[in-house]
Amino acid sequence: MIIPTYKRSDPLAKALQSIGNQDAPRGSFEVIIVDNAETPTQGLQALCEETSQCTLRYVHERRTGLHNARHAGARAARGDLLIFIDDDVICPPDWLSAMIAPFDDANVAMVAGKVVLRYESSPPEWVGLFSSSLSALDLGDKAHAIPPFGSAVGCNMAVRKKALLDVGGFNPDGFGNRSLIRYRGDGESGLARKLHEAGLVVWYAPGAVLEHCVPASRMTEKYTKQRAENAGIEVVYRFYRYDCQHLVAVARFAALCAARGLCHQVLAYAKRRESPAWFRHHAAAFQHFHSVLQCGRLVCSRRLRAHTTAQTYLV
Repeated sequence: MIIPTYKRSDPLAKALQSIGNQDAPRGSFEVIIVDNAETPTQGLQALCEETSQCTLRYVHERRTGLHNARHAGARAARGDLLIFIDDDVICPPDWLSAMIAPFDDANVAMVAGKVVLRYESSPPEWVGLFSSSLSALDLGDKAHAIPPFGSAVGCNMAVRKKALLDVGGFNPDGFGNRSLIRYRGDGESGLARKLHEAGLVVWYAPGAVLEHCVPASRMTEKYTKQRAENAGIEVVYRFYRYDCQHLVAVARFAALCAARGLCHQVLAYAKRRESPAWFRHHAAAFQHFHSVLQCGRLVCSRRLRAHTTAQTYLV
């Protein structure tokens, strides 16, 4: 089990407590904490050493980027199955068993668990519109294969180690250092896409359900706009990587995003501020404008273009 973290020890302690209560035999799994801060996070290694609920190992990966942290955890893992969660989740006792069970089928390469949101304070009325950006995932109560190019969410997923390495690992995802956010990609959904293209199965396991904690700081306009920025960059990553790598096409795509952004901004002005409809259009406009900005970065930076089309990010 691999838990990337970036300068956050308090929520991690709660996650580890819930992991220690799993009904799976204690010696059947290990937990690897990957510290993704540029310098080791104060107190984090001590927390790992003091935690007795489960077998823990601490790994420091100084290259910021969620994909780097996940890859560091994968390299350090001794087992054949890699289970990825976030440092702010709560896992019921039967979660781990349900996550592992689908791998009895040799064709299953990735398992997506259900994610429900656990609000730590009363949410504003508009928050439900953005549940997917808070990593909620509910594909129903019946287990099934996820069709191309559907994916797990990174806070509750598992993948075979061999399959992960064979397809080139994760594409870039979040960055703790926001100055590097231009290098964001499509993360776990990019990995799922590569697994689908390799003829492997991505499976949805509704019994592998956990709670993703949502603090008050993530129910604000500032945070919503940050996630919209991420989404805008990811849209351009997908367009350039999978659809078209001609710069003229990128410029046209930027014009289309600008037009859509302006439409959403006009619609936002027509709504009551901070109403659900206002938030929806305002966030959509912000996403499209950041897509325009990312297109400009691509046109101007050969390095970014090479990064976006890299065959693998396993380094």
